[in-house]
Amino acid sequence: MKRYITICILMFLILLSTAISGCGTQYLGGNRDEKWTKDLEYLRKALPRKSVDSFFNISEDEFNDEIDDLEEKICDLNDEEITDGIYKITASIGDAHTNAYARYNGRFPVQFYYFGNDIYLINTTEKYDQVLNYKLKKINGMEIEHVENLLKPLIPHENEANIKKLLPTFLSRPDILKGVSITDSLDKVDFELEDSNGNEHNIEIEAVNDDNDLNWIVENNDSSYPLYRQNSDLNYWYKYLEEAKAVYFKYNSCIEDEDIGTIKDMTDEIFNLIDSGKADKLIIDVRNNSGGSDGYLNELIEGIKARNINNPDKLFVIIGRETFSSAIIEAARLDEETNATLVGEMTSGKPNHYGSVGNFKLPNSKISIRYSTKYINIFKNQGNSLMPDVLKEVSIDDYINKKDPALDYILKNS
Repeated sequence: MKRYITICILMFLILLSTAISGCGTQYLGGNRDEKWTKDLEYLRKALPRKSVDSFFNISEDEFNDEIDDLEEKICDLNDEEITDGIYKITASIGDAHTNAYARYNGRFPVQFYYFGNDIYLINTTEKYDQVLNYKLKKINGMEIEHVENLLKPLIPHENEANIKKLLPTFLSRPDILKGVSITDSLDKVDFELEDSNGNEHNIEIEAVNDDNDLNWIVENNDSSYPLYRQNSDLNYWYKYLEEAKAVYFKYNSCIEDEDIGTIKDMTDEIFNLIDSGKADKLIIDVRNNSGGSDGYLNELIEGIKARNINNPDKLFVIIGRETFSSAIIEAARLDEETNATLVGEMTSGKPNHYGSVGNFKLPNSKISIRYSTKYINIFKNQGNSLMPDVLKEVSIDDYINKKDPALDYILKNS
């Protein structure tokens, strides 16, 4: 009897393995165009099946029409154009956690950032240091406004903050720029930039291997920079600001790292400073936190609610465009469960949002597809972003002069 059961189990496992293998292999192989077609067919089947809801923003027919349209053009498109087409399809889902990501071993050695509605080059290597902190005007002769219009459809977003966060990162990707015909080369690009006096500067930037260790001019882990730009390699840290009688708690990632101590231990240390009377203000800075797992701040939030620090003139949360996913959940909890004053700029996602990400790869191109497995709906705030009570944005002058208008406002007005 045992032998019979064992044989049945083995046969079941073999059949299961064959079924799974067959499901995958039907999408593999063929010539270049056939491989792309199979990848798109896999995307058509897999994303709606795996995602918690692929059609809250677009209909299933619209989704299929987008795939059909791209499939029909495959023979006329280069690989970069097809890849960008897949970016566009996943972005159309309308969920900031659902996106495509294609690995590319190359980049332009530049970093850009939005200050207001303008894009500035905020970091590069010594070879191009003459244009540091200049405003971007054109790429390969194309006006920056047109560049933005070409790239925005590729970016998954629930509000403009996510575009401001992600679009600058696309400007260093030769493959993405080629895919929307901003450049026809993967090796170089021409940037036209403007200095603070309005003078124009044209510079050709050469692509480098993404694996190279780039010697960036600006290294933020420097005590001369504002606190929010320090210790970016730490998931969380705090500093006692003795003169202001304040504790500044920087929460960079919703992931616990026991190498630097648990969040509970750090919470206990923060409350010791408050309970001893050494600090009468608490500043929680999540502006650069893109998420992880929520719940790590439970003890901090409950401790705040039980103390006199739970006061809009004593408790502050700094938020920004990089505040995303689980970090938004923590900030929204502080907003709704405590009397905190929110300072900074809008977050790049909604308080109630699709999340808890899963992923799969397209069989041939190996493009990674991320998708949401849950809808988090726990907050009263039904807006497209968590908005600050006090709007404080960093200007290019603030950035150059190493100022932090959000923290400066808090310390001056509390």
